[in-house]
Amino acid sequence: MLNFTGWSFEECDELNPLSSFVSAIVSSPQQDEEDNDDPKEIAIIRSFPFTSELQRMSVVTKNLETDEMIAFCKGSPEMIHSLSLDDTIPGNFYSELDSYTNEGYRVIAFGWKVLDSETSWHSIQTMKRSELECNLNFTGLLIMENHLKEDTTGCISELVYSNTKVCMVTGDNIFTAISVSKKCGIVPCHGGLHDVIVVKKEGDSVAFQLDSQEQTSTTLPAKYSQMEIVNTIIGITSRPYVFAVAETAFNHVAEFHPLVYEMLLLKGKIFARMKPGKKQKLVEDLQKIGFTVSMCGDGANDCGALKAAHAGVSLSEAEASIAAPFTSANPSISCMIEILRQGRAALVTASVTFRFMAMYSMIQFITQLLHYSIGTNMTDSQFLYIDMFVISGIAATLGHSQPAENLAPSTPKAQLIDFKVFVLLTLHVIITFGFQYAVFVFIQSQPFFVPYVPAHDLKEGACFENTALFVSSAFQYALYGVILSIGPPHRKPAYRNWTLMTVFLLCIVMSVLFVFQPLVFLNNLMDLVSLEEFDVQITFILLMAMNFVLVYLLEELFDTNRVTSCLDSVKIFLNKAKTGVCSSAGTMGQLTQRFQRKELLQMTTIGQEAVFIPQ
Repeated sequence: MLNFTGWSFEECDELNPLSSFVSAIVSSPQQDEEDNDDPKEIAIIRSFPFTSELQRMSVVTKNLETDEMIAFCKGSPEMIHSLSLDDTIPGNFYSELDSYTNEGYRVIAFGWKVLDSETSWHSIQTMKRSELECNLNFTGLLIMENHLKEDTTGCISELVYSNTKVCMVTGDNIFTAISVSKKCGIVPCHGGLHDVIVVKKEGDSVAFQLDSQEQTSTTLPAKYSQMEIVNTIIGITSRPYVFAVAETAFNHVAEFHPLVYEMLLLKGKIFARMKPGKKQKLVEDLQKIGFTVSMCGDGANDCGALKAAHAGVSLSEAEASIAAPFTSANPSISCMIEILRQGRAALVTASVTFRFMAMYSMIQFITQLLHYSIGTNMTDSQFLYIDMFVISGIAATLGHSQPAENLAPSTPKAQLIDFKVFVLLTLHVIITFGFQYAVFVFIQSQPFFVPYVPAHDLKEGACFENTALFVSSAFQYALYGVILSIGPPHRKPAYRNWTLMTVFLLCIVMSVLFVFQPLVFLNNLMDLVSLEEFDVQITFILLMAMNFVLVYLLEELFDTNRVTSCLDSVKIFLNKAKTGVCSSAGTMGQLTQRFQRKELLQMTTIGQEAVFIPQ
């Protein structure tokens, strides 16, 4: 703006004789010789910084030639309107404001007033802000257009596709926020255009109005139920809808209308004119109903919300970076996608590692159980090989799988163990026992088999049963390490994890060598007995291949929505049955109400993520 007008702005340093009185001097451009007007110099003698609470800032200036002092104020149009004299405000103020905000422009209003000629510099320094920022002469509106960044629409589209609730929380005018939300995709447009319903305060009640501004608002009755709220909204629109609300209505609804407020939290997409404290309240209230909330912001007014969110990301290195756990080097909302990609992958990795270590314990338990049934045990070298090489190698490389390139519509489970995982691990244990026992019985049925006798010349543990159980368990550790290493949709496929695949192939090669035993020193080192016949060795390999296929198919089956839905239904049935048993003790009403509330939250919010994006 200074470059366009030709004016100059100079801050006063310590060498300037006016530095004790003024903070900066604004000078008009030099005039041509034909122009008789002399250059003007205007000093800024006091400044009141912008605060989101007051929605304005102001300065007091002094003309160094005429000593005239003028106060200038800029801020939100609604605030400057309330501070200006009525006879200076044009009659079409609101119509003009609405026309610009509906187009997505950012609008700032200006006002000014001449101070009394008897006002001294000292009195200016001690004057209260409220004394200066009043009875202003309304000047006009400044219209600005902020273009969306190139990657904004694509990032929001990916977030919406991943079933993430994307909201805009801003200090701008509500209709500016609505317009920008439609352009960038926060208001969904796929599968039919969504209507935006503005929630307004009407006296002590609440009103709903379409953002078109052409339709009158519909006010709720003094007493209403949840169904009456739904019927009121159906009377406004029959299409899918989202809510938009400004801070005044937000405060009113949160305090006096809890039913509307709960719907606002679930369906709200646009929160305008929000002050820092209300941003933080919004984040905390969404967390209370089960959302995992992430927020990105770049200003001091975002600090509270950034700190309250589960994952706050600062888009600048200024004040917001102090409060936020994360600071993005790239000031773009693409960082939110990276947070979700890495977070979901980390959660899956934790689940995978837990399941593998659980299966490791169960495989070894079954192996030892069968050993103890004949009065023997695995040898020290066999324990060392399993623990130091197989388990350590797989456990160390399970977490090397990288996040998937794109976000998936589903979200991983937030618990390491749940009903589905418990059922799946139980089936894996049954399959593991079945194949180990099959190998155990198979080797005992061979004509060359010699039963293990503790007084036998063989070393303790070196027998046919031990060899069969050790080799089968070594196969199972490697197979479960790869199969349980879940890839899509939240991580890249297991075969893209080259460190895990290297360990897996080495383990398989070693297990095959243990079966065919071409190296005598390896047999002696691991205390193995030769399986002798080739048909037995091939059958052994086929049994392990069947074990792999069956476990793989089981994992794939449990990934389907149908099985997941069935397990969820069983879980709900068991919870209801448990609730019914407890209810007989005289607390049926309380437990039923608590369960129904919990079930409602599970159906509507649990497992979802919310991302707040300031404009």
